[in-house]
Amino acid sequence: MSRSMYQADLVELVYQNLAETIREITRRSRGVVHEEGGLLLYAGAPLDPALWNGALRVHPGLPAEEVVSRARRFFEERGRGFTLHAMGPVDPDLDATMKSFGRKADSDSPQMVLEAPIEPPLVLPGVTMQEVKTDEQREDFLTAVSSGFRELGVRDDTWRAAYPDVRSLSAPHIVAIVAYLERSPVAGAMVYVSHGVAEVIHVGVSPAHRRRGLGELVTRAVISAGFDRGARLASLQATPMGESVYRRIGFWEIARYRWYIFPAPQEARKP
Repeated sequence: MSRSMYQADLVELVYQNLAETIREITRRSRGVVHEEGGLLLYAGAPLDPALWNGALRVHPGLPAEEVVSRARRFFEERGRGFTLHAMGPVDPDLDATMKSFGRKADSDSPQMVLEAPIEPPLVLPGVTMQEVKTDEQREDFLTAVSSGFRELGVRDDTWRAAYPDVRSLSAPHIVAIVAYLERSPVAGAMVYVSHGVAEVIHVGVSPAHRRRGLGELVTRAVISAGFDRGARLASLQATPMGESVYRRIGFWEIARYRWYIFPAPQEARKP
């Protein structure tokens, strides 16, 4: 198999895994998953459009213009904003359509993969890690992760709506890990396993405790958990803060992953 064919297979696997991760997050937050005619539309419990409400094309034959029009109609009916997902090799026509509307991507991140298990997490002085199994651990995880994402514009309250109970963070194929420093929750990460892929998400570190190796610690922990649960590949969409850490671990870029954020109708009408 040529390198390009192999990379195309990787893109397909991580794209399917991403779609399933989105379905699971939304279902477990008691939101709405609507999938029809090659388009996945999801409206999570939180109203924030950036992480919890969006549209993902799951069949390449669906025209880009129809993707946009159907997504707009779905979310306008609910009075919500949403995120349109586009992954480079899969959705070039979506990018072109958005460009024709005069839109630039609101986020352009590397889609990265890791193709083999890694060394166990490092041991850091004074730091312990726990897999989320109780409501107290759930609260600790959300406290740590929400503080890490605050500067990216994700409101704290949306996390508790997205993960309302332990079941939303713990299952045979879902693992959330929280790191404590002197008993205070300071970092967290999650992994969802499907299609033989471990999707790493929500890697967050409290701003006051960055540059201590905590992000790498929890990332390695959830990667190991994913491979332990049958994954043959780890996947993530890197933020600017985390990209260098992921490359150091061994991830490499296979595509670009873009978000186009549409505001809620009432927000769009504001002067």
